Amino acid sequence: MNKSFIAGAMIVVSTTLLSGCIIHVGNASAMDGNDVSTMLGSVNIASGKHAGDISSINGNVDIDEHGSAEDISIVNGNLDMESHVTVRRIDVVNGDIFAASHVTVTKDVETVNGDISFDPHGKIGGNLETVNGDIHITDVTIEKDTATVNGDINVEGDSVIFGDIVYKSSDSKWIDEDDHMPTLTIGSNVTLHGSVILERPVELKIENQDIEAKVIVSYADAK
Repeated sequence: MNKSFIAGAMIVVSTTLLSGCIIHVGNASAMDGNDVSTMLGSVNIASGKHAGDISSINGNVDIDEHGSAEDISIVNGNLDMESHVTVRRIDVVNGDIFAASHVTVTKDVETVNGDISFDPHGKIGGNLETVNGDIHITDVTIEKDTATVNGDINVEGDSVIFGDIVYKSSDSKWIDEDDHMPTLTIGSNVTLHGSVILERPVELKIENQDIEAKVIVSYADAK
């Protein structure tokens, strides 16, 4: 998680700085290719248009079909990406991420308190990680690790994960006080090149015996 963005969330400097409105990239609101920052407003990237870095506080970001952007940072807002969208990196605090089919993120996808959902034929070139949110992916390729602390993870279809699936120990300031035992669900056709690493108790629903054999339990009170 980009801590510098969180620490400086109230200081926003960029090509475009607006509040209380919707910034439409590709028309009069913001030129195609520019960086965009907003407080108390949302951002929309029109179909086929490209934005630079996007920073949003208390606003949503929507990217239409075949749109693209560089790094996306959001505090208190959701990210919604339609099909065939491409972005470099995603970093969200208190918001959900939804990706329709054929969405590509070339680097990491991270949230603190927010769910992450990727529809079929997506690709993530880095890590996919949340703290208190759920992860649901179907027919998605992840080049590195998939990780959470408190969230459920559901991996379905012909998804391929080249790194590990990790449940981290709950020793972070971001942990929800209403901590519960999360569930890891892995479908029968999923390919996992790494291991399932459990640093905390997790309910397992693994249909693939090869993946079940890769479970590593590393917390102290494991039976």
